Amino acid sequence: MGRQQPAPITSPATRQTAPPAPMFDDTTDPDYQAYFADAASAVQTLLAGARQQVVCALAQACSRHWFELLLQVRRRGVALRLLVPDTTANRQSAIAWERISAAGGELVWLDSSAPVLQTPVCVVDGHTVLSGAIAELSTLAREDFAGVVRQSDLGLAQRCLEGLQALAAQIQAPSTAQPTASGPMDDLSAPGAPWVAGSQALVLSADLHARTAAWQSELLQCHSLALQAELDELQRTMQSFDRQQDAAIGQLLREFLDLKRQYLAHMHTRYGGAEREDQARQADDNFSRYTESHPEETPAQAPPELDPQAQQELKRLYRKLAMQCHPDRVDTVKDKQQAQALFQRLQRSYQASDMRGLQSLQAQLELGQGQASGPRPGGHAGTKRPPAQWAMELSALQGTLAQLHGQRLQILQSATWRTLATQSRWDLWFAQQANHLHTEVQRYREALQEAQGLGHLPIAQG
Repeated sequence: MGRQQPAPITSPATRQTAPPAPMFDDTTDPDYQAYFADAASAVQTLLAGARQQVVCALAQACSRHWFELLLQVRRRGVALRLLVPDTTANRQSAIAWERISAAGGELVWLDSSAPVLQTPVCVVDGHTVLSGAIAELSTLAREDFAGVVRQSDLGLAQRCLEGLQALAAQIQAPSTAQPTASGPMDDLSAPGAPWVAGSQALVLSADLHARTAAWQSELLQCHSLALQAELDELQRTMQSFDRQQDAAIGQLLREFLDLKRQYLAHMHTRYGGAEREDQARQADDNFSRYTESHPEETPAQAPPELDPQAQQELKRLYRKLAMQCHPDRVDTVKDKQQAQALFQRLQRSYQASDMRGLQSLQAQLELGQGQASGPRPGGHAGTKRPPAQWAMELSALQGTLAQLHGQRLQILQSATWRTLATQSRWDLWFAQQANHLHTEVQRYREALQEAQGLGHLPIAQG
């Protein structure tokens, strides 16, 4: 007796019943949105708007918060399918997986023969794809959260659904629950579905692994784009803070560091001692770093500070251009080198808030000048690659993600970022610092003058 096949997963476009009006215009260019500190609320809002079906596959473990969000989807009558790796950790976790089936959803355990997923994925209503750290969502904000990526892309959503159906079709004994009579999964086996029951649903293991790697690679590439965009935005914000700080208190800060350096050097020369030597060296290093990063001669003209609307347009244009010229989205070495040069130009313009620079690059790409000729993600082109090549690509993408995540975390934990992130009014903070620096400059100037005389009491170093 043949094994039971899971009901095929389809997008709304493949069903005979008329779907609700689309929530977005699918004639526009596919776009993505990344969420970090606001990920939990953004994802909750998206899932609350689901009307037809939610299909999710985990890569590893699952947070309780994400599990509860999925349960809420099913309790509202939306069809739900959850694919979970059949690992000891998942079987022994505190998550009560059977609650999915009890609520009328479908729980599919992926055994060890299934391809290992590199990133979790969730497809909402057949047109919106969530990936990234969705399974790590929590109500508590964390600096080390890697972010959630939302893509409104019908083609990608269809490829993910096909891939998830292929994974579910390989299992030997799926754990399912009967859909409710009113559940929108009743007609998922309608003609035209991309995967149907029977022999047509079976694919060779090697081909399944290649197809899985193809759409997983797309998700990882977009996550890389999102993290790079977040990193560039953080750096752009820090550069804006530095420019405004330099204009407000730059000369005062330079004078303070110089006077402190001179004073501590004089005290070490006069009195000696390891502690004074360390203080003098540290003060000299601080002054050197500041002067190297803030040269006095011919300062570059600072770009204009953008209003909130212009900043949103800058971000939108950056995301659009990044998807066209990011090196991870081409295959050949020549194309990667060309894309790298274009992307570095894009980053420089973005971090400098140079809207004209972005518009110039956009015009160049639209005219085909510098447009990389390598294949773009989409469909299953390239799924015939050898398994080792797919493994190398996925490993490289994971390495890129880890590197970008580390760079982002380093910025968030820096003293400069902690300062600017906690000050809602930079101008007021600069004014307070100016008052403090005026006092310190006067104090060190007087102390240095006294130290160079006959008698002096040292300034305490805090």
